[in-house]
Amino acid sequence: MKNKIALASAFVAASSLATAEIVINDFLSFEGFVDMSYAHSDAEVGSGAAPVKESENSYDIDQVEISWLFDFDPVTAQIDLAHEGTDGDYQTVEQAFATYHMDNGSAITAGRFASMLGFEAFEPTGLYQNSFAYKGSSALKQALDLFDDGFFNESIDSDFSVLPDYNQGVKYTYEADNTFFGISLLDGDYNRARLGGDDGAGVDGGYGIEAAGALTMDNGVSFFLGGRYDDGDLADKMVYNAYVTFETGAWIFAAELAYKDEDADAANADKSGLNALLMANFAYSDVASVTGRLSYVDLEKETGVGTEDDASFLKYTLAHNYSFTDNLLLVTELSYIDGELGQTGAPDDDVEELAAAVELVFSF
Repeated sequence: MKNKIALASAFVAASSLATAEIVINDFLSFEGFVDMSYAHSDAEVGSGAAPVKESENSYDIDQVEISWLFDFDPVTAQIDLAHEGTDGDYQTVEQAFATYHMDNGSAITAGRFASMLGFEAFEPTGLYQNSFAYKGSSALKQALDLFDDGFFNESIDSDFSVLPDYNQGVKYTYEADNTFFGISLLDGDYNRARLGGDDGAGVDGGYGIEAAGALTMDNGVSFFLGGRYDDGDLADKMVYNAYVTFETGAWIFAAELAYKDEDADAANADKSGLNALLMANFAYSDVASVTGRLSYVDLEKETGVGTEDDASFLKYTLAHNYSFTDNLLLVTELSYIDGELGQTGAPDDDVEELAAAVELVFSF
């Protein structure tokens, strides 16, 4: 499980949100959540007298997910069925994998599963706030699309993360009381329909290799270090990720760095990106906590010999969590993005976004 070593007890203490399996029989159970929110965002992109402005109000069932859990000891399996309604309605099999567990703490997993990299969880039930650290609203995406139909439209939307999410492959993990290690062979980010090989028309398949390790100290400090290499017909990519967490009393602190270096086969098309965050969460009661987060994004793309486009953003986030029950969580958030877009031969353009959200998460 992502962040299992660092945050297994910390999030429960901070949010009091619980997901408990609903047992059907000895071999089958399920769990899941419903995530709904109201959000308002105002985005502005560009400098001068006529910047592009976008405003949006939304009330959405953001995501409904049901996880089917199978237990045929020593083999377990999981299938996550998700419906997401933000950015266009669609249904998907988010994860589907089987795991063979060995007595020494090792396990082998095959199927489609989440990346081990990244401090933040992929699901709202594992977040300390409503929004992700390296993502803006759809209003910001619309403003960026209208502002420029070149590099920023094709390479920057509202998701500025350099971290991977889900892939298909095989993974080996080892887990003890205070340590974790994992390595996986994946279909990769390029030509991911095939794992290696040649299609007979000169197009090679892609593959990815991911490795990660975590260590938890007795003083509440946890360390995570991981990396990923993707090889493909279009580009090769390296992603490095490290984060540290510290849990003391009612406080949880976290700091993360992630860096991507993408070497494109086409001339003058290399990309790089940096993500960073600082976060503090304080649980001031058994059912409520407050979170402050500062996150940073810096992206660059070559556009020619000695020329490049770049984008950088700072995101400030303040959130409050309140648990009505173990299964019903209310999250309120206010966030602000301040950044710049730079293109060779032109002055930098400002980027701003102010967003507020109220989110209700029901888990079962």
